[in-house]
Amino acid sequence: MDILALIMRWAHILSAVTAVGGVFFMRFVLMPSAQAALSQEAHESLRAAILKRWQHVVHTCILLFLVSGFYNYLLITRHLHEDQPIYHMLFGIKFILALAVFTLALMLSSTRPWSAAVRANARFWLAVLALLSVVIIGMSGVMRALPHTPSPGNAPVMASDAQNPQDV
Repeated sequence: MDILALIMRWAHILSAVTAVGGVFFMRFVLMPSAQAALSQEAHESLRAAILKRWQHVVHTCILLFLVSGFYNYLLITRHLHEDQPIYHMLFGIKFILALAVFTLALMLSSTRPWSAAVRANARFWLAVLALLSVVIIGMSGVMRALPHTPSPGNAPVMASDAQNPQDV
């Protein structure tokens, strides 16, 4: 068993659980509850405190996603799906969607002025972020279910490749 591959897989999965779970919690539990129970001033104060902490989680998750994702793709899964264009096409789409998710997550967790317009409409953008995350997870499931292509050393012998028993 390759321990580094196992660690990278778990880092990828735990980053997804943390980031996506956090998005769903914020959008569908925390935001509606805070809006219903707090004054506007208290709500803004809570939002500022959460953003300061959540920003560190978002940055860590993105870093772990990128490092573990590239490791998993370049050193493990890419080789298991040689000559399988559907896998590589799905990976490309998934990667582009992931970049959109990272961008949105950074904008929503930023306290900088350049992201104020996105934060002002956080309810909408968190819903978009949640939807994109579900699409990416679904694509990952499809990719995981695709059969592995045989490696050259383990390729089955085709009838046309087999030697004629009379030649031996």
